[in-house]
Amino acid sequence: MNAATSELAEKTEQLLVVLQEDLVCIERSIERLDELRAFVIKRDDSGLNRLLEQIRSQSQEYVQNQKLREQLREQIAATVDWPLEQVRLGRLQQILPGRQSIKVAQMRERLMKMVARLRTEHAATTLLLSDLARFNGMMLNWILETGGVCGTTYDRRGETSRGRDTAFVNLQF
Repeated sequence: MNAATSELAEKTEQLLVVLQEDLVCIERSIERLDELRAFVIKRDDSGLNRLLEQIRSQSQEYVQNQKLREQLREQIAATVDWPLEQVRLGRLQQILPGRQSIKVAQMRERLMKMVARLRTEHAATTLLLSDLARFNGMMLNWILETGGVCGTTYDRRGETSRGRDTAFVNLQF
């Protein structure tokens, strides 16, 4: 085994450790999205505040892991003489020997599955929040009569009356 091959093997092992930590971060993100939806549905402000604090405290760990991942990618790119954008797990898997190639393939598969789960959870959370925003907007329009519907009607004698479908609050002074 020459020096470049052993250096590549060492950097790849270090990258796999960093990617394992990425898997943990993705799993935490999925759990947070699930918690977020539950807190929003239950209207649990204290739970939402605790969740926000957790996100803030753990974001620094993720940033450090991301920096380490990028450093390792740069080192691997220099070792194999590739442009940085070509250092991907699929390509790396092709040039590594047997067992290490299998480890990289397994990590790649796990990452792809976890990212797919994260996308699904993110889409569900986005859908819930957008539906709630739309519903809140409709409620405000109904309560405050800002939707362009007038709550005052006139009969054929010219007398005014307020219908049952009018807003709770009249904004006219």
